[in-house]
Amino acid sequence: MMKTTIAVIVGLGLAARLPIAAASAPAPAAGPADRPHRLLVLSDIENEPDDTQSFVRLLAPIASFTAEEAWQVLGGNAEGSVMFQLWHELPKVEGEGDLLARWALVRAARADVTKALEAQREAGKIGSALQAAVEIRCAGEKFDALAALGDDLKFVLICSSTALVHGDTEQVIATPLDYAKCERCWHVRADVGANTEHPGLCGRCDSNLHGEGEARACA
Repeated sequence: MMKTTIAVIVGLGLAARLPIAAASAPAPAAGPADRPHRLLVLSDIENEPDDTQSFVRLLAPIASFTAEEAWQVLGGNAEGSVMFQLWHELPKVEGEGDLLARWALVRAARADVTKALEAQREAGKIGSALQAAVEIRCAGEKFDALAALGDDLKFVLICSSTALVHGDTEQVIATPLDYAKCERCWHVRADVGANTEHPGLCGRCDSNLHGEGEARACA
């Protein structure tokens, strides 16, 4: 039974993105920095029980019966079930509360933008969100949250262009764009075809494919 269980886990190793080698394969020499990418050979089961149990926990939602058998055979709690085990608790992120609050404001703005884009779509002025530019007027914490995204704001709002204006009265204005559509990213931009060698690409995609590439930090 143990050999069968191990064989099945070996076969499913790639599905969990954890490469597993045959028992006869030599264990590669790897330091702690290489640990996430090293091969897990069958001899590691006794030497690295925590690694094995972690893998079986990941396998449980996908192959419950196999994981249950493996949990009993490979050093798990013989009196319990892998289904009763908890995921490893992740370390707390510093400033997690502030981060969640900031992205809640971004999501709220995203909902307002979606309504404005849908109105343009229903009016037949655009076919998709990427055919529009969006201007957002707001103040306070919402303005700060959106401004922190910089040029990446358009990716979060899924439109081709964004403008953020500080104003006490909140307003979202969606405007159709008349530029050509990039054949790679589908953004509607004024610089599509600026490079005559690649007339179907916008400047951003041309830079990503043939230049230094764009700098993105948030989205």
